[in-house]
Amino acid sequence: MVVTKKVFYSLLLTIGLCSEQLMAMTKTKIKTLLNIYDQNGGQGEQIYGVDQRESATVIEPMLFIDHIIDENTTINGHFVLDGWTAASDTQLDGNTGASGGGVEKAIEHQSRGSAQIGITKDYKSWLWSSRIGISSEYDYKSLNFGGTVQQNFAQDNFVLAISPQVFLDRAKKYDLIAQDVTEFSGRTIYSLDISASQILTASNIVQAGATYIHMHGMMDNISNTVKVLSNPYSNALSRVEERLPDSRERYALSIKDIQAFSDETSLHAGYRYYDDTWGITAHTAELSLVQSYFEDDGLLKLSYRHYSQGANKYYAHEFATSETFMTSDSDMESFSGNRYGIHYGHNFGDYTIWGVQFVDFQFDNAIYYYKRSNDLTYSIAQMAFNVQF
Repeated sequence: MVVTKKVFYSLLLTIGLCSEQLMAMTKTKIKTLLNIYDQNGGQGEQIYGVDQRESATVIEPMLFIDHIIDENTTINGHFVLDGWTAASDTQLDGNTGASGGGVEKAIEHQSRGSAQIGITKDYKSWLWSSRIGISSEYDYKSLNFGGTVQQNFAQDNFVLAISPQVFLDRAKKYDLIAQDVTEFSGRTIYSLDISASQILTASNIVQAGATYIHMHGMMDNISNTVKVLSNPYSNALSRVEERLPDSRERYALSIKDIQAFSDETSLHAGYRYYDDTWGITAHTAELSLVQSYFEDDGLLKLSYRHYSQGANKYYAHEFATSETFMTSDSDMESFSGNRYGIHYGHNFGDYTIWGVQFVDFQFDNAIYYYKRSNDLTYSIAQMAFNVQF
């Protein structure tokens, strides 16, 4: 079923590293991915200062490793070390500098390290996996656990998967009065994903999913402030810290159809609905055209995504008086956005380097551009190498 295989191939490129891609004759697969993210905006009401700049630059190298233990068992690792600069962080602290005090100088060039290891047992008609991960940065730390149970039905034409996750997080806030960060406060996140896919014909696949997330603990962002016109703390500053409830429930439903028009061409169409207890409702629609070249060694993907959401019920540009819950985060106001992307991947075949046989050396490039109606834009460049040996 050539067309079906090509539809799945395009899916695997979209998703990224997948244990099912590992070939029987290889033991280890390595993928390196470099993300470069650049953001600009001038209407960030949450920004401490007068220019409301939301500029940020992130450089994120990533490493994925899959290693086959036996015909049923694969272990995997995922490692990230990234760094970024953000205007919203540096504007918080008037004491940053040679005088000491306040946020450490490192806040101007922050970094994050994270790692995740897991194991997958694949018994053809069903599989299970488990994983544990850690993440650490200046104002946020996380220990997380997750797993997946997947069952194949009807000669693998229907696949059902359930994936629970738990995040044990700790985060800091910024105290504007003390001009210093607070101690870590706890936050716990539970999530459950249920997904299903059905092969309808040799050229058509339908996928559906549902997600539930429960969050409890400190929800405020360290760099977010709000403007209160009758601020009692200072005549010079009309800013106080963001205040949000200590719990939040989030829900999402999604559906995606993948239609192959020929052995080389397929169209992906998806829709996602989102709702939460803070009053945000969002809609996402995405279209992708996937074209293979060079007898499936090359793949080109063109994508477009439209996103729109309503405002958080605690959101306002500014507040006349202090309220129990307040945020001016531009991510929580009403806006719409459009993202355009192009992704090209090419498989160069087998290579031997220093006596080591590498199988299916693959190179991927992707560029995305996104623009929101509330004056925020970002660009993403991705570059990835995949080898097996």
